Amino acid sequence: MKVIAIILICYLILQTPEAIAAINGQGILDDVQNKYKSVASGWAATLTARASWLFWVLALISMVWSNGMLLLRKADLGEFYGEFTRFIVFTGFFWWLLTNGPTMAIDIIDSMQQLGDTASGVGGITPSGITDVGFQVFNTVVQQSSIASPVISTAGIIIAVIIIGILALIATNMLILLVSAWILAYAGIIFLGFGGSRWTSDMAISYYKTVLNIGVQLMVMILLVGIGQQFINQYFSQMDTNMNLNDMAAMFVASLILLGLVNKIPPMIGHIAQGGGNSCIR
Repeated sequence: MKVIAIILICYLILQTPEAIAAINGQGILDDVQNKYKSVASGWAATLTARASWLFWVLALISMVWSNGMLLLRKADLGEFYGEFTRFIVFTGFFWWLLTNGPTMAIDIIDSMQQLGDTASGVGGITPSGITDVGFQVFNTVVQQSSIASPVISTAGIIIAVIIIGILALIATNMLILLVSAWILAYAGIIFLGFGGSRWTSDMAISYYKTVLNIGVQLMVMILLVGIGQQFINQYFSQMDTNMNLNDMAAMFVASLILLGLVNKIPPMIGHIAQGGGNSCIR
């Protein structure tokens, strides 16, 4: 009875390839990506106002403290003038970073993403573009399945489902970077408010370091995905005329290797952007 049930299930699956091929998950991640981007951009005005208030409170505290120390030392007029000049330059610079924070952060992210697209030679790499290949593979395998070869057909469908899962993980890694970039660009602007004080200004500098870190990771990931997608498309083109388990296995291995690369290499390269000294304008 178990054997009959398994044969019956395989028969139903292989006799209805159109129904399975109708499963269309293309564009899902791009929709999620656009939703987060549109929502995050609405945070800018509110968070900029709060960051500005924090900035000027810290700037006032810093100015009072510095001038108070000069008074206690009974400093002359030249020292007061020098301290005031340093305060104006320091405060003006970090205020400029605050007012242009979201715009500069998005420009950095977009520039790195465009650089990765151009260098990869593929262009237009998006999270959904990665998973779309997996769905195309799945549809092709289902359409080429036949009751005449149930074992091969079933094995091909299983491998295709696994490939979709691996490509979905790769696309999710890219989506995480994109969503992190937008949340950092708009919600992380509160850290720029700490630039009003010389004691906390390192937090404002770290904001831009983190933005650059994410941008570099995104660029490296696009480069890796561009290379991997070329191999996957090559294997997929070989499947168009005749499904071969060897090609499916090669595509599975290529997808698995690509997953390992995008998990390890982008964070390693992006960590370089977090380096450097902690010194800033004083």
